[in-house]
Amino acid sequence: MGRGYRKYKDLSSEELVHEIRSGNLLAEHEMITRFARGLNLMLQRKCAPDIAADVSQETWRIVIEKVRNGELRQPDRLAAFIHQIARNQTVMYFRKHGDSTEDPEELDLVAPNSSPEEAFESARLRQYVREIIGSLETPRDREILTRYYVEEEDKELICQELQLTSQHFNRVIYRAKTRMRAYIEKDLE
Repeated sequence: MGRGYRKYKDLSSEELVHEIRSGNLLAEHEMITRFARGLNLMLQRKCAPDIAADVSQETWRIVIEKVRNGELRQPDRLAAFIHQIARNQTVMYFRKHGDSTEDPEELDLVAPNSSPEEAFESARLRQYVREIIGSLETPRDREILTRYYVEEEDKELICQELQLTSQHFNRVIYRAKTRMRAYIEKDLE
């Protein structure tokens, strides 16, 4: 991959999507290179390595197909799009192999060897956190906290998509957590 390839590393998500829609295979390669690490980290937290590899491969197949066909309506949200497809593919994999859950949101909440009490408490805690995040006034705080803590998206992906520096991300997370802590204290009173 020579000098011509390097130009794709500097493209925004929107530009990358445009190039992929134009049939540019190098842009597809850049998308996979750019987002593979975050995708793999997310999948490895949810499933065994062999399952993660299968889900990853299927995720990339679907993502490329949908981007090529213009099904990504918000190109600036490419990372979230990839994450959601991976999440859906993970749920579908477990359902197909007889390990379905009533609520796909619970898939990443319950450890395989947890007791019913632990599973219930984990689900209850997750719901409480969602309610607290939902009550925050600043939409950006809600989005960052949800994506980082609830959906467990990679920090680099969030920074890239929201055009934040790592330091700025840390400041936003700190302020959001401070507001969230105040809400919890108020709620406990």
